[in-house]
Amino acid sequence: MPASSSSGIMPQQPRLPMESTTTLALDIAEGSLLKDGFLAFDDPLVGEGIAEMEKRGFPYFTDYGSDFCEEFAFDERIRFIFEASFEKCSLGHWLRYGEFPGNVECFRRGGPKAGRYVLMVHLWAKGSQVAYYVGSHHHNITTSRDNRSLYEIPLSELNRVGSKPKHKESPDSSS
Repeated sequence: MPASSSSGIMPQQPRLPMESTTTLALDIAEGSLLKDGFLAFDDPLVGEGIAEMEKRGFPYFTDYGSDFCEEFAFDERIRFIFEASFEKCSLGHWLRYGEFPGNVECFRRGGPKAGRYVLMVHLWAKGSQVAYYVGSHHHNITTSRDNRSLYEIPLSELNRVGSKPKHKESPDSSS
């Protein structure tokens, strides 16, 4: 499983111009976020962008890094969802994670009491594999801090609340 960049919305579907974004599309996105806890777009261009960032040594704090963030993490589809969801929005976390197989992590805990104050954008390298646990955000799940300062969730907790994994694989643009 290749490393990923993470800044959850996972940009991954063919990019549509802003004019194509309708109230219906926003309703579908909102429904997926509320019900499942994530929204995934299948976009091979993201994987190509990650590969180029990796070749350059992940220069986040450069003009190239800023352009990359704007193009992929804040593309029109994602900005539209952010702007419709929050009165004010800011970038709070922009870094690269390596693989961490066999572990289930979450970036925020608290279940429904936590509310929705955070939307995350995950940009996955080509061929990356991830499992999002559907509906886990609806439950107050026992977590512990992991070695990356995130929260780790025991599989037994996800099983207890009936949250099943939805497996995603980032498309390889060469296929």
